[in-house]
Amino acid sequence: MSCATATRVPGGESFGTKLARLVRLLTRPRPLVTRFTRLHALALRASGGRLRRSRLLAGGMPVLSITTIGRRSGEQRSTVIAYMRHGAAFVVTAANLGNEKPPAWYLNLLSDASAEVEVGGRRLPVRARVAAGDEADKLWADWLQLLPAAEDFQTIAGRRIPVVVLEPGAAAGPGGLGPSGD
Repeated sequence: MSCATATRVPGGESFGTKLARLVRLLTRPRPLVTRFTRLHALALRASGGRLRRSRLLAGGMPVLSITTIGRRSGEQRSTVIAYMRHGAAFVVTAANLGNEKPPAWYLNLLSDASAEVEVGGRRLPVRARVAAGDEADKLWADWLQLLPAAEDFQTIAGRRIPVVVLEPGAAAGPGGLGPSGD
């Protein structure tokens, strides 16, 4: 049974929402989580693409490693995130397991929309943009079909979770993340 369709428990929240809150609580020690996600990215890279899914952190969805430039440090930062394909592009969401704040990789893309992904053992330059309007609604609905728990994360985060499209081979250049990629 998916988290989104779980039965309600006393108190009005679904079991899935309660589970999402617990996962979020367990990820509060940010320095520990940051180290874990960097190790996860290293393991993905070291596997040459053989590690393709993450049951623990991505609900069994395919994962990619994204490398962004730190908005404060200026250093490369890599993390592993779940994705789905949309034509040649990769779609990711800035859910951050339901935290009130978006993930660091998303904030980094706000400063510089150029990034690199490693997926299936290949490294590709990408340009990120936030999906907007009908495109965002459709991609979010598609995401929920693959990972119903994302709806619980959006509920407990108290914010709309951005849907980000990573377009391979897109021209790199200055500028942060925006609906049109500008």
